[in-house]
Amino acid sequence: MIEPAWISRPDEVNAQVEQWAERYPDTFAAESRRQFAGYPVWALTVTDRSIEDTGKHKAMFFKPHAHEPAPIAAQMNVINQLLTGEKLDGRPSEFDNERVLRECLLVFIPDANPEGTARAPVEAWDGSEYSNEEFWAWMRGPDPETGLMWKRVDIYDDREEEDLPTRRGIVYEQIDEHRFVEPNRHHASTLFRWIFELLDRFGDWDMLLDLHQTEFVNSEHNAMIILPCTFEELPAEVQTYSREWAEQIVAAWAEIDGCNPKPQVQPLAYGGEQRRYFVQRWGEIYRRFHKLTSEIQNNSPRTPPALQQRLNEVAIRASVERLLD
Repeated sequence: MIEPAWISRPDEVNAQVEQWAERYPDTFAAESRRQFAGYPVWALTVTDRSIEDTGKHKAMFFKPHAHEPAPIAAQMNVINQLLTGEKLDGRPSEFDNERVLRECLLVFIPDANPEGTARAPVEAWDGSEYSNEEFWAWMRGPDPETGLMWKRVDIYDDREEEDLPTRRGIVYEQIDEHRFVEPNRHHASTLFRWIFELLDRFGDWDMLLDLHQTEFVNSEHNAMIILPCTFEELPAEVQTYSREWAEQIVAAWAEIDGCNPKPQVQPLAYGGEQRRYFVQRWGEIYRRFHKLTSEIQNNSPRTPPALQQRLNEVAIRASVERLLD
């Protein structure tokens, strides 16, 4: 069941952004980049614009994948709390709004691939309509031979693939007439183009939180924080800050009914080609900034959409509290 505070469809997001921009010009700024398919990818800045940005704590929150909608709903609800003092369902904000707006500059990229989100068959994945195998086939497209999930690649060209999926996976963003990318694995994606522009524009970022969902198949847990795959190679200060920040999020999750977070905070466990993607695409960002990845359970009745949204919001709130510590 979708809660009143849930906004994730591109048309709903666009309408809400337009409303915020009109009503809160002193604390909200909306910028967009157009996807090849025409959808706007928003970068939404929340701060007291009457105060110089120099010296503010800066954090970026973003959601790469179209098959993971709860982080969209969470970011939209958090933004509404900061701007209006209320959640989208009318309940009071959980933030110290005035202090956050005064002392922080927060940028949200609620949906890096709205074209993919628009093609999803459901607004939220709760495990009631699709098995994980079916869900994964929606994610990357069905393989023409097996009907199961097509292969995972950072980029592909439909003129060069011998066996294209029978339906394009919603995870892939179309970047021109023939090429498609996974947004967090190729620098040609709209997500990366936004990230690089924002990193250069504001410079001294305190943190970047990469919001994801996964299925936690055969796991007792339904939430976890992942450190960069190159964590052990990073400067000591980056390691210390990132681990303490990660543990703060896990502690906040542990207080939520229905959440069983993985207590260990560990680096991304990918190896081989999958690890190389992250080193090539994120390696310099890992070295320069504090970056974490959150994972909340998707497509499971154990973690319904309202809880998926809640846990993403808690991760954002704990991050903002870390900024203000």
